[in-house]
Amino acid sequence: MGIIDNIKKIINPDAIIGVGLKYKEGVLLEEDASDAKLKEVAIRGLDLKQTFAFKLDQPGKRISQYLNPSTAYINKGCDGIIFTVMNNELYIFACELKSSKPNETELVRKFRNSSLFINFIVSILQEFYSLEEHFKIKYILFDTKKSFGKPDKTIQPERISGDGKWLDIYKIHRKYNDDPFNIRLLEL
Repeated sequence: MGIIDNIKKIINPDAIIGVGLKYKEGVLLEEDASDAKLKEVAIRGLDLKQTFAFKLDQPGKRISQYLNPSTAYINKGCDGIIFTVMNNELYIFACELKSSKPNETELVRKFRNSSLFINFIVSILQEFYSLEEHFKIKYILFDTKKSFGKPDKTIQPERISGDGKWLDIYKIHRKYNDDPFNIRLLEL
């Protein structure tokens, strides 16, 4: 059984994002907030047979029932987590959708918290499913900042600091709900 099949077994089915379902060529990330301007982002360029996605940010749900909900920062999660294989390498994309300019400190905290959960999932795969390979975690922010034209070259991550920690984050500017984003444009 492959890595993607094992991930499917351990993630709650309620959180799964159907790969190739709502968007036949890839993954459709959706924002649940009713006031969101950026409601969805379609991502293409993935090998659908080697891709799994789930929501980490679900209304009314916390990442862990064992963590105190009143403690700041620790119950935040990204809108979508994508496990995939590209160019024979394992990647995890933590994706966040923002309708306005994000607070960079809060954004970095959300990505860091999501990364901790991702590492927990990877630890389960290593411990119980004999995973020996290593995933590369990449962070993607989709926002509605105006951009000039469509990207036709590779996209470099931007180094962002928040709360004294640095992350390399790909910033993808969208016009509300425009064309699907080709994930292969990222400089990995």
